[in-house]
Amino acid sequence: MSYGNKTHTAGNGTILGKTSGIQEGYNAGNRIGFKGTEDLGAGKAVGFVIEQGIDMTSGALMSSRAAAGGLPIENSAYAASGNMPAGAYSTGTNRQSFVSYADKALGEVRLGYQYTALYTVSTNSGYHLGAEQPGGDLAHGTLDNANYGGTRANGITYILPKFGDTTITLQKGAGATREVADVSSANVATGKTQNTEKRWSILANYVSGPLNASYAHTDWTNNASATTAEGLGTATNILGLAGAAVAVSANAKTYQAKLDQFAGSYQLGAAKLTYSLADGKREDTTNATSTKSKAQQFGAEYAFGAFRPFVISGTGKITDQTGATTFDAKSSQFGVRYDLSKRTVAYAITGKVVDNATASTAATIAKREGTAIGLFHSF
Repeated sequence: MSYGNKTHTAGNGTILGKTSGIQEGYNAGNRIGFKGTEDLGAGKAVGFVIEQGIDMTSGALMSSRAAAGGLPIENSAYAASGNMPAGAYSTGTNRQSFVSYADKALGEVRLGYQYTALYTVSTNSGYHLGAEQPGGDLAHGTLDNANYGGTRANGITYILPKFGDTTITLQKGAGATREVADVSSANVATGKTQNTEKRWSILANYVSGPLNASYAHTDWTNNASATTAEGLGTATNILGLAGAAVAVSANAKTYQAKLDQFAGSYQLGAAKLTYSLADGKREDTTNATSTKSKAQQFGAEYAFGAFRPFVISGTGKITDQTGATTFDAKSSQFGVRYDLSKRTVAYAITGKVVDNATASTAATIAKREGTAIGLFHSF
């Protein structure tokens, strides 16, 4: 939890939203989970993981989740106005739920709803020193991760046995739904959709001494039909801004997206240096439209005993098929963490992200800022 403030400012300087007080913590998203393993002997084991996001500042608690980017305001009309990122409050509480089988000689297989390679590299591998809050969520979120299959999805994961200093992970699956979901043409006419989502990825992680580095490639295809005008770019970017919708007819959409990520960290005594890069392209082959996104982030942390001050800086840009820039942002975040114990961290963090491509109007967010002092505990 934290005590902090957040402010959203429009392109013309109008304050679109401002809040202060007790809010969800900056250091990490709140969650609760259960996991277990059973030793089968001979180097074999089975296991499970169930992890649920929770909203500790709301009476909903287990049926809601506070996303990092938005203002902590529970008002559907405000959320729908476009003045805050979509999903600032979400009912998507399932973070992970899968079963696994591991064999020391053959590797591990996981089946279910789980972190994608995109999320593993951008968030869970120690390359992201900042917090998932204003100024720290630019390269971390690859700008528009929904366009590349999302951060968590259904599928099968195969973790190969470690080869020297390298671990290879393969994933195959869908998006948040299934690889194939068909409905009758009559249902399509009433607004239900017919989807075919396919996603695969490869992740290579190398760890040797002070160096930790990863490369991931994700390929995502979504063939869908719908009667609504939803097209390329409707997913919100890191400021919650939706791209222009492309009107399409029923049974006439095919999205293909490819994302390459590289990230690494180097421990130099008490100092830790990090870098991450995400480079992706998504094409709507039916309407001959496309977007390219590129984000990178530098970070540094230095440990003075239990004190760990850090600073990160990032840039991100999205362009369309005409070469026009629809998103051009810079972000910065700095703060300090104090390790009260191995499981408890006190922190003070501040940051901002500014989109230089936003029009000078009162309709869209051009800048997000936030500052918080809080306490993080894991168990």
